[in-house]
Amino acid sequence: MARSLKAQDKIIVEKHGIRYEFETAEEGGYVVSVPAYPSCVSQGETFEEALENIEDALWGCLAAARELNLPIPPELRAIAERASRTPKVE
Repeated sequence: MARSLKAQDKIIVEKHGIRYEFETAEEGGYVVSVPAYPSCVSQGETFEEALENIEDALWGCLAAARELNLPIPPELRAIAERASRTPKVE
């Protein structure tokens, strides 16, 4: 018996050692956050779009944190290092 997701249900995804928490939005789509970096939140109409958007958001948050000398959680430091070495595309 298939069960549909409710707005308060969370889907946990771990990709490249980073944990993402997805919640279904009442209006449709998904809201996704990074528990290790609580201020990093994004959304998407589809699961795939939400994942792509949160990865982009996290990349940007970590690059900005490094530039501003803000603390970066230990579990995200390797990713922050990569973000600082990647040239910006304009």
